[in-house]
Amino acid sequence: MPIYEYRCNNCRRRTEIFVQGFSSLPNPSCTRCGSEDLTRIFSKFAVRRSKSDKSVYDDILSDSKLTRGLMRNDPRALAEWSRKMGRAADEDVTPETEELMDRMEAGEDISEVVEAIKPPELRGED
Repeated sequence: MPIYEYRCNNCRRRTEIFVQGFSSLPNPSCTRCGSEDLTRIFSKFAVRRSKSDKSVYDDILSDSKLTRGLMRNDPRALAEWSRKMGRAADEDVTPETEELMDRMEAGEDISEVVEAIKPPELRGED
């Protein structure tokens, strides 16, 4: 039973659709805004590795560009650090976290990204 992933062209959120069987695809809609204007995207997958925490930290600390970026609060560096730590911990990344990291890697300010992905009821909007 496949799980299809889509990106909403309206609010840019990723949506996963679980399909029972392979005969027909549903008419997917965004779980956030309800839009049916979606683009199918490839699902990411993880490869298990066995790395010690020390090894991961050594990799990060030996990358001077990454550490300089972290010291400057560069959103790209923070996204790279988050991905490295997540891979090392074999963590499953939620679509929301993936979207957050994608946007940070594109250079968007972290506070603006976090505010944009908050549900409306948490943004203080009417």
